[in-house]
Amino acid sequence: MNHRPSSEAPADTGQRLREAFAEVAYDVTPPPVPLAAIERDGRRRRSRRRAAVLSTGCGLLLLPFVMLALRPDGPSDSVEPMSPPATSRQATHSASPSSSPSPSRPSAPPAGKVHVVEPGERVTVAGGTKLWLTAEGKHWQDPPVEPGDPGLEEFRSIVDGNLDTSAPGISMQGSGSATGGYTVHGLFYGVRSAATRVEVTAYDGEIIDGTVLRLKGNTGWGVYSAQVKVPEELARSLDFDGPVDKVTVYDAAGEVIAEMDFGR
Repeated sequence: MNHRPSSEAPADTGQRLREAFAEVAYDVTPPPVPLAAIERDGRRRRSRRRAAVLSTGCGLLLLPFVMLALRPDGPSDSVEPMSPPATSRQATHSASPSSSPSPSRPSAPPAGKVHVVEPGERVTVAGGTKLWLTAEGKHWQDPPVEPGDPGLEEFRSIVDGNLDTSAPGISMQGSGSATGGYTVHGLFYGVRSAATRVEVTAYDGEIIDGTVLRLKGNTGWGVYSAQVKVPEELARSLDFDGPVDKVTVYDAAGEVIAEMDFGR
């Protein structure tokens, strides 16, 4: 007599097969994870990404440089923000107190000159940057990046407590491009006699006679400016640290009243 297979047999067989497969799978020990190879591959990927970013940055027309606001006491040194790569403006953004500056002077002052100015009196320096002083500090406006662009008015305070005016010090801001050179300017403060001359030592050791601006009746602080030319190939180099090594301010007796080393 033929026996008809039970309807439960296929289900039992399938269950046993699944259990057997599970036992075999659990008995398999996975190989160790190749951590060293993964780390090496990750480093290579990061290196390629870093190289790509650096190559892109090297092709930009406008190359901002590091702008420092340093104090003589090392631990309290501070670094001001860098300009955005897409523009040549310095990006030290502070709220500029409202003022009513007088019209700009018609031409840039010669290098190596001292200008005693009224509050709000605008002076155009080499490179086309406009500078003016108020009791609160230094104001400036860089040349337009594009035709019709009025440019931003920027401000660096001398009274907000961020600068230690009890001792001589110098800050630096600026703008420029790899093709047009760099206009640097900043505050000197904490001095005990009137500034009559400023020297800017460029990246290559060249000494440039800068321009000094002081408020009438105030000899404790002022503003300097200078223009530094840099070969385009060097300015575009990733090894280029900046156009200025040192700024030195003198009084009428030829004594150094403030000095700051911006070299790396």
